[in-house]
Amino acid sequence: MNNTILLSLQDISKSFGGIKALQGIDLDVRKGEIHSIVGENGAGKSTMMKIIAGALKADEGTIEFDGAKVDISSPLDAFRLGITIVYQEPAVFAELSVLENLFLGDERTMAGGTLDWARMYREGSEMLSLVGLDERLLSMRMGDLSLGTQQLTLIAKGLYNKSKLLILDEPTSILSHAESERLFNMMRDFKRRGISILYISHRIPEVIALSDTITVLRDGRITGTLDPSSATENDIIAAMSGREIKMDVYRPRDYHRSPDLIRVRGLTRQPYFQGVSFSLKQGEIVGMYGLIGSGRSEVARVLFGEMKRDAGEIEYDGRLLGSYHTRYAVDQGIYYVPEDRGMQGIFALHSIKFNMTSAFMDLFAKAAGLLQLRKETGIVQNQINRYSIKTDNQNNKIVSLSGGGQQKVVLARWLLNKPKLLILDEPTRGIDMKTKAEIHDLIVTLAEEGVAILLISSDMPEVVRLSDRVLVMHKGRIVGSVLRENVTEEKILRLALGLEMDEAQAATG
Repeated sequence: MNNTILLSLQDISKSFGGIKALQGIDLDVRKGEIHSIVGENGAGKSTMMKIIAGALKADEGTIEFDGAKVDISSPLDAFRLGITIVYQEPAVFAELSVLENLFLGDERTMAGGTLDWARMYREGSEMLSLVGLDERLLSMRMGDLSLGTQQLTLIAKGLYNKSKLLILDEPTSILSHAESERLFNMMRDFKRRGISILYISHRIPEVIALSDTITVLRDGRITGTLDPSSATENDIIAAMSGREIKMDVYRPRDYHRSPDLIRVRGLTRQPYFQGVSFSLKQGEIVGMYGLIGSGRSEVARVLFGEMKRDAGEIEYDGRLLGSYHTRYAVDQGIYYVPEDRGMQGIFALHSIKFNMTSAFMDLFAKAAGLLQLRKETGIVQNQINRYSIKTDNQNNKIVSLSGGGQQKVVLARWLLNKPKLLILDEPTRGIDMKTKAEIHDLIVTLAEEGVAILLISSDMPEVVRLSDRVLVMHKGRIVGSVLRENVTEEKILRLALGLEMDEAQAATG
């Protein structure tokens, strides 16, 4: 790494209505540097990245790139300069193939303008190989890939294009430990080749391990620059939030004598998973961990009625369930916070209020069916205050919020009414440490109140920290069931990689 400045932001400011997202930002990024940006949700991290990538225009300030003052008015301007961004929420065209997504706007052509499909397939294969993905994915619909695999394809595109500056916004939030390590090795290789990386993550240990410089944002302002060689996790968290945050919120509970709320036997949905069996008691937190493609999210979608099972039994609250849909699941107290909030969790064109109350409109209806609008507004505002959702108006569209703010709205929706079974798929993805600790405490509190919780997460420390028992999936099967007192990250990872098998124990749930 040298001291030559690649990117310089000078006095950058940006407002959305009455919210000042950025105020007087000055930031320098050197060539060949991994520069991390940390801060709580709503601190302005994603807004800053979008300005650099041309998706937003700053209200004030100037940008210099590679020694020259530049006007980045569009993503195409940024791309031509050598700036590539991979967003926290994968921006894809679900109905197009992976190949078409990789080359959209940057197509390879032959003489006369005809598309050179052979060249694109060859280069697409090279892209996917950078992140260990099979070239057979190129012909698949992007929408058929898991969210994590979509993220990897976009990262591959950025890596292949040999950008001068690669911006990664929460890239590991849905990647498992193994996939994250692969990405980290690629980032170090890019650094050695002089490519700069702007890295946003709420996972503080990886920020310390990867970074050359750490910049802290709070309420739209830069409040400090830290040296990762001397900074501790507590130092960074305190700089982000202004106070120390306690992450260990687990509290032992006497759930063992509670009845099983749900028993799953031989559950199968091809090609995603086969022969899945486990049980979950009232008041128990069961974690589920597995690499991308292991089938964990698809199990959740079948339990919620979003996907139909091919075989197997689901016994819930003492009775066998036949085929059912999501409305029936909600009526039975089965609530689901999905992995992909952008495609499955939010109504992007609607307000924060509508997104929060859409599943439970009957809570605000009078006998004649008319909505009690004042009651709805009051309850929504209470949820906004309780979960510290940064907005000046609940009638703003939900897409006006940061990714973490949108996730809070989805969580707040399902907690308007107390569930019996709460399925959480990546519940703290893209959420800052302060809010993560609050959500962890809420999960434990709900379990204390008798709610059964299935917690699916790529964040292994989160699974280990919260779970009474951890189910580990590998290639569509549960290969281990590990009690809290026996859990180690190494054991979980070995099971997830298929290096250990404990199917007999897993089958007993």
